Amino acid sequence: MLKRIVVFTLLFFCSVPLYSQIVNIESLRSAADSNGWYGVENFNVTYTKNTKELFELNNNFTAQYKQDKSTWLFLNTWDVSIAADEKLEQNLLFHARYGYQQNGWLTYEALAQYQQNRPLRIRDRVLSGGGTRFTLFEKPSRKGYLGTLILYEYENELDNNIERHDPRFSAYLSAYLAKKDRLQWSTTIYYQPRIDYWEDFRTSIQTQLKLGIIKKLFFVSTLNMTYDAFPVQDPDIPNLTVKWVNGLALTF
Repeated sequence: MLKRIVVFTLLFFCSVPLYSQIVNIESLRSAADSNGWYGVENFNVTYTKNTKELFELNNNFTAQYKQDKSTWLFLNTWDVSIAADEKLEQNLLFHARYGYQQNGWLTYEALAQYQQNRPLRIRDRVLSGGGTRFTLFEKPSRKGYLGTLILYEYENELDNNIERHDPRFSAYLSAYLAKKDRLQWSTTIYYQPRIDYWEDFRTSIQTQLKLGIIKKLFFVSTLNMTYDAFPVQDPDIPNLTVKWVNGLALTF
């Protein structure tokens, strides 16, 4: 009971950060197969001083609850950059996903997501939908999955209040390797086109490496690259965005 209270308290008070257009949930799933709670808290602080002082705070919190064939996954993240007492950037994301394992190779999934991303000029983005997740291979030290989903997306741009309502197809292919608790590696490739206009697509690849330091404490290095064929209507926003994050993660 205490673990549940801690999990939901942190989910409520900890917000989230992401520069990428596509949120990689695969790297945040728990490798634990037993019933109950599993969580990861990852907090990073960066201080830079040249012509002025810059503080960057990054918090990622993930919680998973598994009960027999059902799995609930919650993600809450927050990014903020502060210089001279002024907030330069702020990003927020909340993601919830439910999965029901029909058998050893098929899982049904449903999800809901809310996102703000000021660097990419996104005021609000809401995603909801569902689909299937196929197990390609699954052993304690290596796993592979293929996912296909149908999504509804609402987006409101930050500077011009342009609104979009789009149906999207989402497909992902992920692989996971581990050597006991000392080394974990995962890579996921996403492809998300608009169903009614396939030239409007997003694709993303994320690679994450986790190295065990002491029990339940890991060094985590994550590289994320995303290409958006049609970002918001702002000439300063590039099609390709890259983010590389290094920090510590505490599991419980």
